Amino acid sequence: MTNINKHIIYPAIAIVIFFAIAMLPVELIGCRNRGLIAAVVALAAGLAGICAAVKALVGKIRGDSNSSLWMLSALIFAVPAIYIVITAA
Repeated sequence: MTNINKHIIYPAIAIVIFFAIAMLPVELIGCRNRGLIAAVVALAAGLAGICAAVKALVGKIRGDSNSSLWMLSALIFAVPAIYIVITAA
């Protein structure tokens, strides 16, 4: 598994899933179900982002060269959660 797959492609899949669910027609699965599924995906991505950020900080303290890639993963994972916070306001 390359670093690009692990740190960019896989987190980007969470974004694609989130926006695919958010863009589904209401008639397909209903407004409440669509919102709940999108919220669960955003929560899971947010938790994965927190874990990636912690791993990046620990790696930075230990001098790991992959710590910047872990921080990039954390930022990518944060997109769905930030989108929910912005649109809810």
